[in-house]
Amino acid sequence: MNNIKEQFGSVSAKYDSQRQFLIPCFNEFYTAALPLVKSLTHARKVLDIGAGTGLFSQFILDINPGLQFTLVDLSASMLSVARERFESEPNFEFIELDFSRDPLPGKYDLIISALAIHHLDDRAKASLYKSIYQSLNDGGLFINADQVSGRNLTFDNLYKFLWREKVSHSGLNHDAIVQAFERTKLDKFAPLEDQLQWLQEAGFTDVDCIYKNLNFAVFAGYKDEDVETAVI
Repeated sequence: MNNIKEQFGSVSAKYDSQRQFLIPCFNEFYTAALPLVKSLTHARKVLDIGAGTGLFSQFILDINPGLQFTLVDLSASMLSVARERFESEPNFEFIELDFSRDPLPGKYDLIISALAIHHLDDRAKASLYKSIYQSLNDGGLFINADQVSGRNLTFDNLYKFLWREKVSHSGLNHDAIVQAFERTKLDKFAPLEDQLQWLQEAGFTDVDCIYKNLNFAVFAGYKDEDVETAVI
């Protein structure tokens, strides 16, 4: 994970400003799961895995400012930006942690992650999903907004080609585009269906994908089959 730490640390100050250029479906991607969060009326504690600058946590905070947040990330530089973002918020803590090998801290009602878990290989993804399940309180919810591979090589290549085309014509400056394309060498996408299966094998119930646009997907699972969802 050292390469990931270095590459994302170097772009931490500009990370948020580049998101809307690098994620063509930015608004839908970050807001698709918010109805699920609103329905989790018992939630008090949130863990953001691979939180980076805290962008996904910001969306959650905006709809429920009473939650207590723990943000963990491999990069101290990214967490420094997150600290600045939430410096006026009392209910935040920040932990530098390698979620690929370190145990997750505490128990939570909601665990979220965005654009982080795809850096793990398949075995590590499945193992992390088990750890996330164990770190959820009963009735808890896990939401992963991430990039996934296509079901086969034809579609996977198409998705990646279309993404590169959109980014290349997005208006982002040349150096940032080159850096973004270089960071894709760190990606280890896995098919959506496989990841839903790994969640079920970890113990999650009511698992499903709630949004997908090319390689960008948002999927979720509840810890308990009987959890009530007052959606939508």
